[in-house]
Amino acid sequence: MAKLNDLCMNCMSDLHGKDVCPVCGFQKAKPQKKEALPYGTMLQNRYLIGRAKKLNGEGITYIGMDTALNIPAEIHEYFPMSLSERAEDGKAVHVLGGSEATFQENKVSFLNYSRALAHMRELSAIVLIYDIFEENNVAYTVSEWDDSISLRYFVKRSGGNIGWNAARQLFMPVLSALSMLHADGISHFGISPDTLKIMKNGKMKLGSFSIAAVRQMDTDLPPDLVPGCAAVEQYIMGDTLTEATDVYGFAASMFFALTGILPPEAPRRRNDARLMIPNSIMRGLPPYVVSSLANALQVSPEKRTPTFERLRTELSAAPAITAAIEASQKFSSVHSAQPDSEKKPAGKKKETPGFVWVLSSCLVMLAVFTVIGYFWLNWFGNDSQPSDAHVASSSMVSSEDSSSTVSMVQSESDADKITVPNLVGQKYDDLKAAAASGTGQQYQLLLSKPQFSDTIPEGFVASQDPKPGSKIAQGSAIVIVVSQGPAVRTLPAVEGLTLSQASAAVTSAGFVPTKIEQYSSVPKGTVIGYKNVKAGSQMAYGSSVVLIVSLGPSASS
Repeated sequence: MAKLNDLCMNCMSDLHGKDVCPVCGFQKAKPQKKEALPYGTMLQNRYLIGRAKKLNGEGITYIGMDTALNIPAEIHEYFPMSLSERAEDGKAVHVLGGSEATFQENKVSFLNYSRALAHMRELSAIVLIYDIFEENNVAYTVSEWDDSISLRYFVKRSGGNIGWNAARQLFMPVLSALSMLHADGISHFGISPDTLKIMKNGKMKLGSFSIAAVRQMDTDLPPDLVPGCAAVEQYIMGDTLTEATDVYGFAASMFFALTGILPPEAPRRRNDARLMIPNSIMRGLPPYVVSSLANALQVSPEKRTPTFERLRTELSAAPAITAAIEASQKFSSVHSAQPDSEKKPAGKKKETPGFVWVLSSCLVMLAVFTVIGYFWLNWFGNDSQPSDAHVASSSMVSSEDSSSTVSMVQSESDADKITVPNLVGQKYDDLKAAAASGTGQQYQLLLSKPQFSDTIPEGFVASQDPKPGSKIAQGSAIVIVVSQGPAVRTLPAVEGLTLSQASAAVTSAGFVPTKIEQYSSVPKGTVIGYKNVKAGSQMAYGSSVVLIVSLGPSASS
């Protein structure tokens, strides 16, 4: 085994004394992510902390090394940064004033959720937990580290989509595992092409389990939702999340694997539930698969496929065709399974003319092919449709009361609608406050992923959907994109500031500060400046910068 100080912090391979990892190309000098535990931190005198791989509202996930088993490990730290902060020693966590009860409540949820997952060791299709402990005033879980790539990258590398046969082999074991998890009351609520991982052996696993508080908007923790995979109820404060919520995320991920695109964000689908599938892809999918996905991707939870067992049944065979074949078998069995006591003596038995059997068989096969033809016409459409896309509307093809749903949409009058206001250029905090007050509010406000803008100041609305002036039903959602400001920022002056003041200034400017210390005639604790760059320099948003902090005069001076 390599010495612990000669391990690559990004993949736990032996550096062989080099500054750049020969396996993954990671540079040894690259700093740890802000707020994460320092490289080389030891937990429980056993687990060595490496690179922080993922951060969300619940905490941080690291790659590490289990020095007892001599294997790489995935270490997940409960560290909600909206409720707590790292202490000066870089390890312990202090709870922010007034957040103690919420911090503790979510910590208990984290521990209980992790313990429940740890008991599901028979499930090979999920990332398994093998150790749980508390340290540094927070909690940790440890899982085996599996070298993998995300489903998102796998699909991209596979040419943009994969066929049904390949998708079935990947997804069905995960579906079975999810069915068993929900039978034990365990949910995920974050299934996406990013949390589904393809292993080296070609199989797929589900990872990135987090407590429910980060899987829904407007909780005490910042949400971790993937647009297109999160169900509509996850965007609604206080709404109930159920197994159908996970069904939606699973089906959206399968839809992505088969088509290369995710469904539109769920709140937008309340006004237009159609799913766009290119004809070239549609022709390669069995109709019952499309029907199953349409059912599982219903916007309304009440109309959606409720359980994974139901989804498994729908994905396993075409129900209508199966029913027709079963009817054929029953038709034949009426004649073949007649009890001997009811059969007429052989000498007096009246033979059924051969043409009757031929005619009966033809009628049954005609019924089967009629069903197939029905699905073919309904799912593939006619060639007069545009060649670049096929529209499959889940509200029309999968709900039992679809005709009434469509008629309600079609009969809605303009008198029931409102005109979309122009929110572009308005300050997001002001809009959020107005939405919270509910005064005169005729629409919901949903926040999409922020984007850089050289013209819209940071914190102001850069774009919206639907566009201003269009008509929407009262209570519908307007999805807004808030500006992050310019992608290239100017380093602020920090010389003479305290470390906390300088860190605040650098963070506000959009950079990630780290520090080094050196002896100087400058008073101890005062920032001398930046390492390798100067105030006023132009750098990309999110860049790491190193603050030089004075240790005061050296003992020898």
